[in-house]
Amino acid sequence: MASGGLLEKAAQQQTGEPKLTSGTSKSDSADSSGNGIARLATMISVGMVLPFFIMMWFGGVFLGQSAGILTAAVLLISSVAIWFLIGKPRPSSVHTIAIGMSCILLLSSNLAISILLTGEMSLGEIRHDADSDEVVVLVRQSGGSGNYDAEVSITQGSYVYDASMTLSLDRSDSQGEYGWLRIPVDSFYNENALPQSDYLMSLKVDGKTWTRTLDANVLSRTITGVDVSATPSFKTQDCEGSQKDQCLAGVALSVTAGLIGSSQDFIAPMPLADYGLSVTMQLEGSTAIQYPSIEVQQTIASWQSVGGEFGSGSGFIGDGGSTMSLAGSVEANDISRSIILKGDWDNSDYGCYQLTVTGTNMEPWSQTSIDHTTYYMYEETNRLENGQYSSESWTEVNSC
Repeated sequence: MASGGLLEKAAQQQTGEPKLTSGTSKSDSADSSGNGIARLATMISVGMVLPFFIMMWFGGVFLGQSAGILTAAVLLISSVAIWFLIGKPRPSSVHTIAIGMSCILLLSSNLAISILLTGEMSLGEIRHDADSDEVVVLVRQSGGSGNYDAEVSITQGSYVYDASMTLSLDRSDSQGEYGWLRIPVDSFYNENALPQSDYLMSLKVDGKTWTRTLDANVLSRTITGVDVSATPSFKTQDCEGSQKDQCLAGVALSVTAGLIGSSQDFIAPMPLADYGLSVTMQLEGSTAIQYPSIEVQQTIASWQSVGGEFGSGSGFIGDGGSTMSLAGSVEANDISRSIILKGDWDNSDYGCYQLTVTGTNMEPWSQTSIDHTTYYMYEETNRLENGQYSSESWTEVNSC
């Protein structure tokens, strides 16, 4: 019994030891496997994922002359981090050399991917800078930088303008990186784009070519139509001759200038044109009114006021419309306009008056001139029995 009891106890101990040993081995294996997976995940994150995002976030800034700085910094930081994670082995050990080579390969892949994912170059907006009078052409490339040769060609019919320029992708906004080309309008302007003569721009950069039609409103600078009118103002007192109950006090002049329409009876405003206007009223070849020369530069008109005889000497035309009133010395209540008094005319006899306006385009747009004449008959009306007239009239006629 004693012997059996000892043998039984020994058998029980032998049976328990293998079970205990087996249980401990599985636990250690699981812990080792878990630590290995965690370490591997950490190494991948530090060695590949994090460097990849660093390259993506900052590659657009450093790609170019400083690309080597970013690559070296990311490589060094990642290598050191992984070296610490594996327990700081000797620099000459197989582990250190293997990790270094792996980091180089991984970071090379990240650099290549970040370069491949740089946005394709595209043509952005084309706008007009009114202050410098330039056409501004934007070219975009997300994550891109550097200087590129640009070839610009602008055609209008048989007219061709060519230029070689440098495009620098050195700016950025909410939409990404971009560069621009600035082309002065006066360097390529030929003639009006409106009504049916568009300018076509072709731009070639880095092997890519874009073609666009430029804004016709911006590229219409030569006035092609002018008009002039004289609105009469009448008074009922202080007329010449005691029998008259209405007589001409003076006239209010207006000029129109701009782009004549296809129907030939409408003149559209031209806010970007520069030109001069001359207005003269004559009676049978003799000057009655010679208005001071008017100079218009992009809607702002100016002339000599001659001490207030011709108003303030300034006005606007081509912004809100193509017509501008020419000021005189007195405000007439019956037409609510400033008039040039008949008493200030050089010749104020009855007869047929020729009112002529001449528009002259200025350099660099053109040197052409256009003119228009309107005719008015100034005469006495309402003849009385005694042979006197009780009224006067100012009427537009077709010719004199």
